[in-house]
Amino acid sequence: MERKHVVELVKWKAKPAVSNEEMVSAVDGILSDLETLPGFISQTLYIDDEGYWVDLYHWKTRKQGVASNDLMAPRPTFQALMDLIDPTSVSIEFLSLPE
Repeated sequence: MERKHVVELVKWKAKPAVSNEEMVSAVDGILSDLETLPGFISQTLYIDDEGYWVDLYHWKTRKQGVASNDLMAPRPTFQALMDLIDPTSVSIEFLSLPE
């Protein structure tokens, strides 16, 4: 049985010379696309003291969260965001409530 309501934790660093404003704008830019995806609940962006961006995505199921990556990949808003990110710094985890 698949657990319900999962959090996708995506962490990355920006490329050099990318401002916080540029990153926030690019993340805000993908929200309208995310809202069209099956199982999407919400998204919240943070930045830590070391300059890592942390985005929390809430999904109805893990399967929908995992599928979202392939569904977002071809979208121009996602490509614009990826242009700002150091690809070697990206990590993705899925978290769920304990049973």
